[in-house]
Amino acid sequence: MSRQLPLDLTHSASFDLADFMVSSINRQAFDMIAGWPDWPAHAVALVGPAGCGKTHLGAAWATISDAVRAEPGMAPESIKAGAPVLIEDADRAGFDDTLLFHLFNWTRETGGRILFTARTAPTRWPVTLPDLKSRLATVPVMAIEAPDDDLLRMIVTKLFSDRQLQVDPAVIDYMMLRMDRSFDGARQLVAAMDARSLAGKREITKHLARECLDELSVAKES
Repeated sequence: MSRQLPLDLTHSASFDLADFMVSSINRQAFDMIAGWPDWPAHAVALVGPAGCGKTHLGAAWATISDAVRAEPGMAPESIKAGAPVLIEDADRAGFDDTLLFHLFNWTRETGGRILFTARTAPTRWPVTLPDLKSRLATVPVMAIEAPDDDLLRMIVTKLFSDRQLQVDPAVIDYMMLRMDRSFDGARQLVAAMDARSLAGKREITKHLARECLDELSVAKES
């Protein structure tokens, strides 16, 4: 009998820069964060698909730089002059053109910095304000690409570790051959396996992985 998996379980993930998994596909983005405050411009965009590590790098930078996290509707003048600002999901989190324009100008005029995170480059954001478009076109972009085999394995291992789960490497080998080869796919599969393991008080095995892969495949097709 099919049953609903309780996927929304609380677990503690580490967002320390030292715990970020570095490979050739994210080295440029990692080096930019690690190289703070030596940046190529006052505003920089970190771009990549869901689950690629933007949140991890953004959180690490916010800690290192003591950045203010921007929220839709906030007043730019409420930010201390010269303070760094983190604007997460800038392309889809409800930030209007006027706010982004003022935040861009405010930080530049007061000596602050901005880190944007988004799924697409700033030139592809749904922006209609001409002055904002021209400013965003000057923002350097650090892109994180789809994961290669080595990085995907490291990510899966870290996701299990964040949930305090020790998993046989043979199980991870099994997953790697069958899973959706994306950051978001890895996160969903590990969450499903953890939830099913807890619900049934079962060990993390190949059989459990196959059940979760089948259920996720059905959910994706429906």
